[in-house]
Amino acid sequence: MKRQRGFSLIEVLVAISILVTVVGLSIGALLQAQTAAKMVSYEANTQENLRAGMHFIVRDLAQAGEGIPQGGISIPNTGTTSTIFRPGTSTTFAYAGTVFTALPPILPGSGLGPKVKSVNPTTGAVMIGTANTDIINILYADNTLVDTHGYNTYTDPVASASNPVCNGVISPTGAFVTLDANCFTMPGVTNPIAVGNLIMFHNQNGTAIEYVTGVAGQTITFGSGDPAGLNQTGLTTGSVYGLQTFGTGGAPTGFPSTSITRVWMVTYYLDSTTNPQKPMLVRQVNYPNYPAAAPANPPQQIGDSIEDLTFSYDITASVVPAGTYPGGAGNASTPLYPDLPTQIRAVNVFLAGRSEYSTQTQDSYTFLHNNLTTQVCPRSLSFQNLYQTSATQTSN
Repeated sequence: MKRQRGFSLIEVLVAISILVTVVGLSIGALLQAQTAAKMVSYEANTQENLRAGMHFIVRDLAQAGEGIPQGGISIPNTGTTSTIFRPGTSTTFAYAGTVFTALPPILPGSGLGPKVKSVNPTTGAVMIGTANTDIINILYADNTLVDTHGYNTYTDPVASASNPVCNGVISPTGAFVTLDANCFTMPGVTNPIAVGNLIMFHNQNGTAIEYVTGVAGQTITFGSGDPAGLNQTGLTTGSVYGLQTFGTGGAPTGFPSTSITRVWMVTYYLDSTTNPQKPMLVRQVNYPNYPAAAPANPPQQIGDSIEDLTFSYDITASVVPAGTYPGGAGNASTPLYPDLPTQIRAVNVFLAGRSEYSTQTQDSYTFLHNNLTTQVCPRSLSFQNLYQTSATQTSN
């Protein structure tokens, strides 16, 4: 009888061991590849969030000061107090313990944002840091506000006696402006003046700014109780009322040639209250939540899981001695008295973010972190006159 050949038990066990080892190594390699692919995806998402946020910040900073007077736009004040609300915070505009009488093109907000927040990747608990984030307010004019006639309210006065004759009306208290339809068809064509807009008045007597609370036909209304606190008709300083010409007895005699233009105030800050586990980078145009039923300018979320937002500034001193900066005047967290925000020549931006989800590496979980930095030189603020004449030196 012919003997049958087969595998011994030992051979079978050896073969199974080899198979298990190969399969184990293959699964391990597959899991590592899957983890690596997931981490690449998370890293790409983090970069996308950071780049999207930085894109908006750079775009707005590049326009800072466009069409804004060098000293800023006057705001209502008594000389010692001002109650103008500052977007992005629950505070009023203030600087170095003094009252703001004008809004500069760039207003730093060092440490005025929420504290840096992160998340424990294992437990999901929110971890709160010791340092506060920053905010920034950016101001620039809208030079695209042109009506169907091709007229721009910035360059053409509301009321004029010629070229062309315009019979527009500015309320002596600043409560409303009515534009002459023969001169201005309520501008603009693609993005008309609307509730929530900020309007700058400017003439030979100075500037003032008000918040639009209503638009009806050719009339723009600036009602009291606006969320900014800008529509204060009882103040003679920093208000539209104060832009009139006053006679020898102190009584107003009317407005000289006065133009209006729409301006944008853009604020950047972190919102770590709505979802503490995923702080959001917010871009706020003008003022939020007015009217309450249908907010004209709701906050815009432009980045998720942004953990830190920091600004520093390149300060060019106009007086001597200038403020003393620990990191140097090219990397100052804020202008220090006697330097002012109007002396900012460049802005350094730092954004730090993390991946939206945690990933497991070996026996632990972790988030992927990244950051992005850049420097922006606002076109309207980046240059200074190095060749002053005796006349300009005297005027300064």
